[in-house]
Amino acid sequence: MTVETLPLCAYPECANHPEAPTPGNPEPRYCAHPDHNALSAFRTFRAKRQQRKDEKRQAAEAKKAAKAAEAPVDRTPEAAMWTAMEAAPEGKDASGARDDLVALISQLSTDLPGYIEELAIITDSAAAEERIRTVTKAAGRRTLDAERRTALAEEAADLAIAQLDVGKHRFAEETEKIRQETAQQVADVEFVRAELERYRERVAQLEERLDKVREEADAARRERGELARQAEQHRCEV
Repeated sequence: MTVETLPLCAYPECANHPEAPTPGNPEPRYCAHPDHNALSAFRTFRAKRQQRKDEKRQAAEAKKAAKAAEAPVDRTPEAAMWTAMEAAPEGKDASGARDDLVALISQLSTDLPGYIEELAIITDSAAAEERIRTVTKAAGRRTLDAERRTALAEEAADLAIAQLDVGKHRFAEETEKIRQETAQQVADVEFVRAELERYRERVAQLEERLDKVREEADAARRERGELARQAEQHRCEV
């Protein structure tokens, strides 16, 4: 029975598994850690590789310091290879040159997986940067759309505020007009009330005069009746 081994995150020394595939990233190579991505992995790998080179250089310098009598030579793999190849045809320590070539080939074989891994990381980082540029462009478009929507909303808000100001102005005009009409109506009512009071006083005066006329008429009738009675009595006596 074959047990399927789950892949690990491509970030150096990370033991987590990659994230689940998504439509935007069908073959994820890194876990959910925010710092584990192609660009960060390349930088970490390059820093460790540089550290190894520095350690080798320091070791070589210490070895050279111990062999102060020997002349300094370029010990980079490429330079040593060409030096050995140039030295071999001249017959000067051919066996040593051959050993150096074998050692260099062995070293290159050892470093080759690292170079391949670095190339894969560089390639993947380029793809990641392309995806970053794509996402940045999409974010820029979304930001532009949001800015446009914001501008439209601000224009609509300004229009609504302008309409509200017009409505408030009209309302103030209508309110002032109603206030003036109400004040005029109140003044008319007060005038009518004053006229009515004046008419009431006039009627009272007329009623008072009417009462006096009635009293005078009653007195005249009584006086005529008395005169008529006296005249009738005088006629009877004659």
